[in-house]
Amino acid sequence: MTDIDINAIIDKGIITPNELHDIMHSLAKDQPPLKIVDGTFVLPGSDVDPRQEFSNKHIADAHFFDIEAISDKNSDLPHMLPPKDQFEDAVSILGIGNQDLIVVYGQSGLVMGPARVWWMFRTFGHEKICVLDGGLPAWEAEGYKTTDLENKIDEQPFEANFNNKLVRDKTQVLSASEQAKAHILDARPAPRFNGEVPEPRAGMRAGHIENSHNIPAQTLVDAETGRLKRTEELKTLLKPYIDQDSTEIITTCGSGVTACVIALALFNCGTKNASVYDGSWSEWGRHK
Repeated sequence: MTDIDINAIIDKGIITPNELHDIMHSLAKDQPPLKIVDGTFVLPGSDVDPRQEFSNKHIADAHFFDIEAISDKNSDLPHMLPPKDQFEDAVSILGIGNQDLIVVYGQSGLVMGPARVWWMFRTFGHEKICVLDGGLPAWEAEGYKTTDLENKIDEQPFEANFNNKLVRDKTQVLSASEQAKAHILDARPAPRFNGEVPEPRAGMRAGHIENSHNIPAQTLVDAETGRLKRTEELKTLLKPYIDQDSTEIITTCGSGVTACVIALALFNCGTKNASVYDGSWSEWGRHK
């Protein structure tokens, strides 16, 4: 086991399976308590039940973070950020405290859900969080075990501190679009961005936000390993947006989930304050 630089891991936004395994088995006294969560999300119409899949197989001591359940119930948009007190209560029930190091993983990699959970915690002021690079498949590929045992939860107090720099609403995005004063980056696949295929949610028109650019989330991930591409590769892909001055970066997608993959990739490249349009195309693309 090698020395673990937790601050360096947090600064990258991602953690390797080997690093997570070492932390899980570390006896270092100055190490923050570790909390592991499965943040898997699936698109509407999927026949996969992430919570059931979690019950069948998960990393030891992990808990399931339900993006749909931990959302604003007063909004008619899908899984919008919840109010501060709701987030605090939900996280406390999961046994997560402000002192904890949180590692988020996904059942099929890092695209569908984990980056959203990472962004949610950062938006509510918790910086000690990272995403398991490659998710559960990468964990298993390294030979590490999973379990189907239910984990005991000891509730912890959690106090949120909302960071409004990391989230944007429709009015702010409209202004940025009309004035072309920000880089608006859309994580949806190109056919959806270009309006060539229908949206997966009913009632959505096709197309994209004016003056936005398409950075499909999957292009930021290595197709063979499911891991985030190396930082230098990401910097090349994102060069038009991170090599300029302090122009604001707003990420968007279908419903604010894969937009967070762009935010994570930017974070990995050193651009720490890219915001997410929470309503994304689910709000912008409504038929009028």
